[in-house]
Amino acid sequence: MNGTIRLWWRAVRPFAYPASVVPALLGMVLAWSGGAAIRIDLALAILLGALAAHTGANLMNDYIDFRRGVDRPGTLGGSGVLVEGLLPPRAILVASIIFFAIAFAIALPLCIRVGLPLILLVIAGFVAGAGYVLPPFSLKYRALGDMTVFFAFGMGITLGSYMVLSLEFSWVPVLSAVPIGLLVAAILHANNMRDIADDRAISVKTLAGLLGLGRSRIVYAAIVFGSYVSVIVFSLVGVINQGALAAVVTLPIAWSLVVRVWRAPLPAHDVLDYAVEQTAKLDLFFGLAMMAGIVGWRLFVG
Repeated sequence: MNGTIRLWWRAVRPFAYPASVVPALLGMVLAWSGGAAIRIDLALAILLGALAAHTGANLMNDYIDFRRGVDRPGTLGGSGVLVEGLLPPRAILVASIIFFAIAFAIALPLCIRVGLPLILLVIAGFVAGAGYVLPPFSLKYRALGDMTVFFAFGMGITLGSYMVLSLEFSWVPVLSAVPIGLLVAAILHANNMRDIADDRAISVKTLAGLLGLGRSRIVYAAIVFGSYVSVIVFSLVGVINQGALAAVVTLPIAWSLVVRVWRAPLPAHDVLDYAVEQTAKLDLFFGLAMMAGIVGWRLFVG
């Protein structure tokens, strides 16, 4: 990998891609489990669209945070390519717009296929992705980031993926996405816990910043373990088949991660930086185990 490619790879922050890939795959699995046929062309379009939108949002976040002084020398937020002067801000902005345009181009025929419900969902997704940092919404700076990613990356992508294949709305993907959405929110919450001091210095509000690091660690633990509680409850009451309980095999990973965050001496920047990437990995492993269980149950139990 040459230097330029390596810089752009760093800029798009691929470690966070499970936040968009897992819910997209979950929506497909749920649609198939409900009787829909899996079409490779549609599946690829869903994945590429989700990744393009996610990439556009990551780059826009870097650009706006740099322009607003949120990411500056001495801080740990973002990819760091702008703070270190490794790429020009205009290039990041243009790349963000290009990725959003790609996502829109992919979403357009899918919206035509499904109709108004998906159109509204895609519009809401673009508003959440761009409005996360852009005015007039600026959701990230108003302590609404955790809630935004929970709904957009968890429920939104899962439901959209499901509707593209099934051509219908259902509460099943919405509820089934709760555990995944919680883990995506946990990724961001860990990130914001790490950045509390830096954000407070320029009056940026996040949930972690409002709560303080001590109470934020309690919230982080509650979010992570809440994903397991929700998948157990929804499996046992029949929202999703009981194969989804396979996600519980990742509980030791979650326990180890939460304990490490809980016991770390404050402000624990190194541990929280580690927690951001490891929570993304937990989201991936949890989602894959959950989906494998759903597929296995559908094939062998019915």
